Amino acid sequence: MPSSPKETNTRKTSPWRLGWSAARANLVPGLVLQTAAALLLVAYYYNDAVAEQLNTLAQFKKRSGLAYAAASGMLFCGIIPWLFRMAVASLRPAHPANDLLFGIFWWSGMAVLTDTFYQVQAALWGDDTATRTVLAKVACDMLVFTPLLAAPFNAMAHAWKALGFSLAATRSELRGKWYRRIVLPNLVPNWMLWTPGMAIVYSLPTLLQLPVANLIGCFWALLCTSIAADGRTGENPGNPSAKDRR
Repeated sequence: MPSSPKETNTRKTSPWRLGWSAARANLVPGLVLQTAAALLLVAYYYNDAVAEQLNTLAQFKKRSGLAYAAASGMLFCGIIPWLFRMAVASLRPAHPANDLLFGIFWWSGMAVLTDTFYQVQAALWGDDTATRTVLAKVACDMLVFTPLLAAPFNAMAHAWKALGFSLAATRSELRGKWYRRIVLPNLVPNWMLWTPGMAIVYSLPTLLQLPVANLIGCFWALLCTSIAADGRTGENPGNPSAKDRR
């Protein structure tokens, strides 16, 4: 089936240019989100009440283990964004039940993977929040884990969903230079949002890293969905985060 002019132009456009366009479109909400996360970090270290509440959450996560990771990913990256889309008529998915089930299972699984990665990071680089430790974790996250594992997995999963959960259509879509077409355009906005975002996350104790990352991911999904509702960008706001995994 011949591609439409829009599809042809998209395929010929540099993935870096597409990514930069998406990054510029989401610059302001990204800065707002990063500022909010930075304020939370400052409050944790300088406000006893905030620190007490977050430390209570950390202890709950410690007792719950990976069950907390699965449940929080399901709630913050799957259910809440789905409820928001259901509340906005123009964004309501064509098959709400399928969309919800995908969000529940996919984001719970990705949260477990991410939490495991944070623990591996702590084992590799240390459990402290010294500057060199934070920088090592951010570099490993942004340059290894995200482009080689998290972003491709998420791109393939969302392609599968967008193609009606057809394995045959997904295999066809992933032929050729699929990484260049599907993954690379998301890496630029990914790095723009999540490089400073993960510096903030890794500046917290390991037990608090996933809860804060999921919170950022949730609000990022809501911001991107709001942009889509207003028609301000034609990029792919359907992914709950530029990072494609949180």
